[in-house]
Amino acid sequence: MKRTTFALLSMMAASGSVLAVENWQGLYTDLRAGAGFNPGDNGELEFRRADGSDNRAAIDSAFGDNFNGEFNAGSLLGAAIGYKFQQDRWVYGAEFSLSSADLSQDQSAFSATPATYVERREIDLLTHASFNIGYASELPILPFFSLGASYGDVDYSWQGNSGAFRGDNGKDDRNIGYHVGIGVEVKLNGPLSLTFEYQYVDLGDADFSTNFSGEQDLLGQNNGAFNAFGNAASGGTNAQGSDEDFDFQTVGAALRYRF
Repeated sequence: MKRTTFALLSMMAASGSVLAVENWQGLYTDLRAGAGFNPGDNGELEFRRADGSDNRAAIDSAFGDNFNGEFNAGSLLGAAIGYKFQQDRWVYGAEFSLSSADLSQDQSAFSATPATYVERREIDLLTHASFNIGYASELPILPFFSLGASYGDVDYSWQGNSGAFRGDNGKDDRNIGYHVGIGVEVKLNGPLSLTFEYQYVDLGDADFSTNFSGEQDLLGQNNGAFNAFGNAASGGTNAQGSDEDFDFQTVGAALRYRF
């Protein structure tokens, strides 16, 4: 009887040690890689007369349905540092990440002149300041949710071959927005772990536009898009992408070292 009782107590103790909640608290750093993309609506160019007059009919005649928006998916490479606190099964903490990016979006139009008009915005640096919260279990797997502020170094440029171009051909901007994400961290041997995460990133509104105005040809006549834009004396026409928010999605993985 004593042997049976001792055996049962030993099994319960062993079971308790096996079922202990995983510990995730502490400082960590990681190297990460991923990709950014946007399969949704990426807008198109919009043309509006600077004097407020209605030029929609002339724009429709010059451009037809030749408007387009496209997101050019690309890579993200970076590093992060953070700290986790743990209270029972709840794990929460802060993280700062810095990544180089190769992502861009084109909003374009093509006139019957023929001529091309392309507004491009591209990001080469992306940083996140995140708050993370997860729920620990007896398994070496931590599902988590993240949210926080985002900062992007965004370059705006105009590309095309229209002789009506009169405005700025580009600028550098610093966009501040937010991100939300969901992911999972899996412990490997020793202090290493792998993290997989999906994020939605919104860097806020774009305020870049440029100006076009019509010029008469050698016969003293306007035609096509030139006619739609109006002359310089009237202020011409301002062009800007209809998709103001620079938003996209990312997926990535990180190799993490826990101190």
